[in-house]
Amino acid sequence: MVKKLAFYVLMVLLLVSPTAASAEGEAPASQKQPDIDVAAIDRFVQAELVKAQSPGAAVVIVSGDRVVYTKGFGLADRASGIPAASTTLFELGSTSKAFTGLALLELERENALRLDDPVTRYIPWLSLTYQGQPAKVTLAHLLHHTSGVPFASLASIPISSEEQALEQTVRALSGTALDTPPGDKYQYATINYDVLGLVIQEVSGMPYEAYMSGLLQRLGMSSTVPAAQLKDPQRLAKGYKIGFGSPRLYEAPDYRGNTPAGYLVSNADDIGQWLLLQLGTKSISEAERSIVERSHMPDTSVGPDANGTYYATGWFVTTDGKELSHQGSNPNFSSYFIMRPQERLGVGVLANINSAYTFHIGQGLMSLLREQEPPPAEADFYPLLDRIAMISLGLISVFMIILAAIAIGIPGQLRRQRRTFVPPKGRRLVGLVAALVLTGACLWGIGLLLQTAFAGLPLAVVAVWSPVTIIWFVYALYLFVVIAFLFFLAVWLFPSVKRRRSGPVLPAPAEEVI
Repeated sequence: MVKKLAFYVLMVLLLVSPTAASAEGEAPASQKQPDIDVAAIDRFVQAELVKAQSPGAAVVIVSGDRVVYTKGFGLADRASGIPAASTTLFELGSTSKAFTGLALLELERENALRLDDPVTRYIPWLSLTYQGQPAKVTLAHLLHHTSGVPFASLASIPISSEEQALEQTVRALSGTALDTPPGDKYQYATINYDVLGLVIQEVSGMPYEAYMSGLLQRLGMSSTVPAAQLKDPQRLAKGYKIGFGSPRLYEAPDYRGNTPAGYLVSNADDIGQWLLLQLGTKSISEAERSIVERSHMPDTSVGPDANGTYYATGWFVTTDGKELSHQGSNPNFSSYFIMRPQERLGVGVLANINSAYTFHIGQGLMSLLREQEPPPAEADFYPLLDRIAMISLGLISVFMIILAAIAIGIPGQLRRQRRTFVPPKGRRLVGLVAALVLTGACLWGIGLLLQTAFAGLPLAVVAVWSPVTIIWFVYALYLFVVIAFLFFLAVWLFPSVKRRRSGPVLPAPAEEVI
């Protein structure tokens, strides 16, 4: 009888202990789950999407061990009028990195690799240098963006849809000079995760895309696949980007080699399951739970980023460890995931436009769930660029029209002998050379200014990511400088002349020439 009583007491203690509750994936009894005001959420999301000018979006919210809200907004395809739904697929952008990171940790658990290993153990031909000397970059450095690989390495990712695109991407990185010694400083570089994708491919003995598809199936995310593995492209929303004040359909180049870092596709239904998995409330094995928890451990051996967060495995983690998040941006899609594990809350936002408002919506919804006022949304970068470019284009156009109006009159003035050809000699020749040098300096200065403004990325890459108006502005600026020089050349070689009341037309003195 005593033994039986002791057994029952022990069982009760186990069932009510925090450890048992955690193991079973249930919220503690004292944890109050928020009330979901569906109407308030709908109003907030719709208002923010209007500001974002996003054609469509999908939102999912999880609380405790279940999905409590999932809904599509707007259109997945404007031309066809197809509405966005919770089943609509979107490109994830950089929120793909957490999936690749989890796959790497799974291989580590199986003793197929070690994070402290140099990457050259798995990719011997990958050469990275610092100050002219070979640099030892480990898998952990790549995982936490402390490899020293420059942000501008984004420009080296080739446009390719070939099966070998991943290896092509990493080979394009080979020979790169690092900005900092490996492990010395955090610096986000998306290609770090492409290298890790190739490591997964080399270690597993199967293509990265095939390995990830298998992993995603095991996690119960049947709709989430690498973009190249999508069997029904019609399920994928059309992508858009801002141009001349409105969203425009944009067919982005195929960067298949960037799949591990940014080109998984998913929908709100699957992302709900992904968030539950991250929160520890989805039923998975203890081994899988351990690597998920490890993926949340940030690298604090270096300082935090400008926002005061540390980088874990595809997640930004606040210094107090209470909030995990990541934003994703592709040329014509964006996403944002945010979680508070201790409160068992998670939000996912997917959109078919590259917009900072996916971030604002995610942050705002998390605030609403926590009964706080949503933070004010900052100006979206791309529409702001679009407006600046449109205003600048307008000003340049006005100046070019003025020059064109004056230039059109020059042939008539020549016929009426109001202008005459004067060979460039002496001071006039010096002035002409000075104008040529000044024009060259302006063109060089514009190039330097653009390189600084676009973080060292070449114009071809900027054209993919930025509003189309930016490229129009850049070309217009170069064209204006060239036209201004040609206009100067015309009036310099064919100066205006003065007429006497009687007698021949005389050229104006050099100092009076226009």
